[in-house]
Amino acid sequence: MKAGSHSNRKCGILIIIAAVAAINLFDSQKCHAVPIVGGRIVASEGSSISKYPYMVSLQDAHYAYGNNRNASLKWIYQHFCGGSLISERWILSAAHCVWRKNIHQIVAFIGYENIENVHDLEPYGVERTEYIYFQPSNYRNDIALLQLDREFKSQLSSNLQYAQLPPQGMKPHSNESCRIIGYGATRHAGPSQKQLFEAEVRVIGHQQCRDIIGHIWAPKNGGNTVCALGNNQDSCQGDSGGPLICRYGDGGGEYIYGLVSHGLTCGIKGMPSIYTVTRPYYDWVQLLVQKTWT
Repeated sequence: MKAGSHSNRKCGILIIIAAVAAINLFDSQKCHAVPIVGGRIVASEGSSISKYPYMVSLQDAHYAYGNNRNASLKWIYQHFCGGSLISERWILSAAHCVWRKNIHQIVAFIGYENIENVHDLEPYGVERTEYIYFQPSNYRNDIALLQLDREFKSQLSSNLQYAQLPPQGMKPHSNESCRIIGYGATRHAGPSQKQLFEAEVRVIGHQQCRDIIGHIWAPKNGGNTVCALGNNQDSCQGDSGGPLICRYGDGGGEYIYGLVSHGLTCGIKGMPSIYTVTRPYYDWVQLLVQKTWT
């Protein structure tokens, strides 16, 4: 648990009380939106890796001794955020996940259902990170691209399908069902899990979101963010950067409509989380992915 988490819980309690009482007790000087870094999708169902071969676990990597006093030096890994593989060299995630992080200490594990025995899995290094006018104070433009140090070659499938960005015009209706996926605990404040899980959430309108969490943090009309909530199912710390998956079109194709960004709390019934909408950044993403770096 990071410093400041105790005060963040107080903020969450205040917001919950406000929602129940139908009055706005939000104080922008005392409560701050919490970036969802390090926890999980709660109350969800185990998912099959065949459904999400593009899912990424971003992990901190450092060389250290093990817990045993006589242990030798080895690589220690710690999951901190999710992401989606959108090409053989590029991962889409949230900017706050990697903002000012040492890229040489970030590794990506791609396409694994279970990351328990991480030393048996193949890590990919990160060569560069790209942002577009990210504002860490309010999570505006909370989207980032990470370039791998080499092309990804799946050890699990010869028919890898990359995550797809939404087509022009895609916009889920209010109350439409979407899914979130990530690695972590299956209950609020529960222990970290190593299994990939999924949960169902509903997209809600801007006004409904504002009524619940206040106008300061709620998405603005026409903005690049959207709110979604579930019935005791939600994104939480550590799910940041992971995809909000929605269906669209006659064929019901699945697209990465959003990225887990931030929220005031998590796993509380009736309390939404905020997601970065990916479509407004489509041209920027395509420009970088198709560019040849030297």
